[in-house]
Amino acid sequence: MSDAASVSTTGDLSTQAIFDRPRTITAAVVISIVGNAVFIGMPMLVGAMAESLGFDEQQLGWLASADLFGIFVASITTSLLLTRINRQWMALFGIALAIANNYLSTTITDFESLVVVRVLSGIGGGVCYALGVATLAGSHHTGRNYSILLFALVAVNAIELYTFPSISDRWGVNGIFLFFCAAFALVAAFVQWLPARGIETAAGGEEVAATDSGALLYLPRWVPWVCLAAVSAVYINVGAFWAFIERAGVDANLSDDFIANTLALGTLFTLSGCAIATWLSNRYGQSKPLLWALAIMTVLLVGLALDINPVSYVIGATLFNFMWLFIDIFQLGTLGNIDHSGRYAALVPAAQGLTQSVAPAVAGYILVSGSGYGGVMLLCAFGTSLAWVCYRLVYRTLRQATPDVADAS
Repeated sequence: MSDAASVSTTGDLSTQAIFDRPRTITAAVVISIVGNAVFIGMPMLVGAMAESLGFDEQQLGWLASADLFGIFVASITTSLLLTRINRQWMALFGIALAIANNYLSTTITDFESLVVVRVLSGIGGGVCYALGVATLAGSHHTGRNYSILLFALVAVNAIELYTFPSISDRWGVNGIFLFFCAAFALVAAFVQWLPARGIETAAGGEEVAATDSGALLYLPRWVPWVCLAAVSAVYINVGAFWAFIERAGVDANLSDDFIANTLALGTLFTLSGCAIATWLSNRYGQSKPLLWALAIMTVLLVGLALDINPVSYVIGATLFNFMWLFIDIFQLGTLGNIDHSGRYAALVPAAQGLTQSVAPAVAGYILVSGSGYGGVMLLCAFGTSLAWVCYRLVYRTLRQATPDVADAS
């Protein structure tokens, strides 16, 4: 299969090589992690807001959605401005916006004002997250680099889940907001390692026309968009599950320590998933493991809808994280195999944010309407089953049009 887009000048090659530098990859990974820090710490943040501010389940759902809606807005905006504005300036803007609004969150206790501030905070973090993912999409080895990103996200997720309860116990939810301020301040040091411009710009400043690449030349135009729709469907599950899994444990009368330890250990368990995903990809390609992972996730969620107890909670939280990692790696890999230019992969944060921002609020409505956490788990199962249908359609189309890509690693 050919590379993303043919480059015709030495300048283009030099510019694209910038995205493969270790320091560029490091900066992209670090900025992505901090930009997505609020989301990966969402269960503990929701619990801390419930205990410190006394909001009900519906209000907590809206607050979780506010941060995620900000990420969605930032992803779309960043994708549109990516080739027009200096990436380093965009990153610094996102960092400043996130720091300012996380600090403001420590001074606000009324619900309506906090929703507005959390949207702005989400925009700041979302700019950083989208920039990081887009930068990795510009590298040659996107599969490996996205695996590094997800490995790092899982590790940081475990740290947050383990430390946030202690921070909340001592300083309340304000301690978590200040933690985010410090994280964004530290990541500012890595901004200088980001390329100022994308690979569409040659070294001499000449704009390089975007061209289709690889399998995309032989596929219907709707294929990558169905992949992005599937990403959104998966994040119906992720947004609702991750926002309320801590509350579901409380509702099942599990202790705070048991919940925190289960989520932290379950997240650490998924670190092996990067290696297993690579092995499965090399042996079976990406499409078949992706379909199996979505099927297993759906069965798991239906099981949790029937009953949440200590055993099912441990199994559910652990396998959820494990399958989530699998699904994300293979989703990004599928888009990468279809179009190596990375244009569609750069839209993944927007696709995630589209349903991430709505799912917690819908889950909150389900809870206050009396359907309980079983109803939330069925909502999550609907998302994964819809994604399975989308990828089954994509896989069948790939098998007919480009068989080598259908089962590519």
